[in-house]
Amino acid sequence: MKKNVEFYSEGSLVKGILYLPDNYKENEKIPAILLCHGFAGVKELLLPNYAEEFCENGFIALTFDYRGFGESEGQPGKLSPPAQITDIRNAITFLQSLPEVDPNKLGLWGTSFGGANAIAAAGLDKRIKCLSIQLAFGDGERVITGNLSTEEKEKLNTTIMKIWTRAVTQNKMMQVPIHKVLTDEQSIEFYNKTVDKHPELNIKIPFLTIMETMEHKPEKYLESIHIPILIIAAENDKVNPKEESETLYQKANEPKELHIVKGASHYEIYEGEFFKEAAAKQLAWFNKYLPHGMGDI
Repeated sequence: MKKNVEFYSEGSLVKGILYLPDNYKENEKIPAILLCHGFAGVKELLLPNYAEEFCENGFIALTFDYRGFGESEGQPGKLSPPAQITDIRNAITFLQSLPEVDPNKLGLWGTSFGGANAIAAAGLDKRIKCLSIQLAFGDGERVITGNLSTEEKEKLNTTIMKIWTRAVTQNKMMQVPIHKVLTDEQSIEFYNKTVDKHPELNIKIPFLTIMETMEHKPEKYLESIHIPILIIAAENDKVNPKEESETLYQKANEPKELHIVKGASHYEIYEGEFFKEAAAKQLAWFNKYLPHGMGDI
């Protein structure tokens, strides 16, 4: 069973979908998993398969649109990692308020950019008891500039500074269509085949999102995270290469596990056999560290 829900994040209305197990018993309090979507994504895209899998196996699941995306209020297309991390924490508060949820058994799941956000949120918020991320990155600057020459990096930094200065001195914020900032073939192909079905993806985002992403370094939070963390990578990921997941694993505290889905690219992990493989690992992780029943963990 699923239903539309809403809550507020710093005054803006956030829209979500709550998945409740069909065998839920009245007055029962059960573990819940919050799912965080990726770069400029929406709750109806890519996440439902995972939410339904968790729900069918006894967990409450919540998906939501960050402020500025999908059905949520906020400045359209404004992608700010600190703001999205705040949205995640407010979603956790919302989950804790629900009578069906065990407030001491909250899991966090994030994919791609949402995985990076989930790491940061878990580093800040001790209410999160278990973490599962996939296709994530540890250092936004490393991902964006890692394959650029010194000259290309200097050109990018010069462009960012010019646009930043114009925004500050003239109140002119450069907005670019999202497809203009997609540089890897996997993302371009996915966007082109998906945008007609999900026109809400056809938005503009601030060019300075690139700067904010470069400054987003979730791996720095890992030292302060002392909850179980499962890291899933796709072997042929060209968006956030598997080396990012390997670095996250090396820096993470125990208990931790790294699983690489062989043969999969970034967007192939959301359906079919690759999805089944990833979801099975994640479900086992949540079952182990967010067990049903009375008591804290």
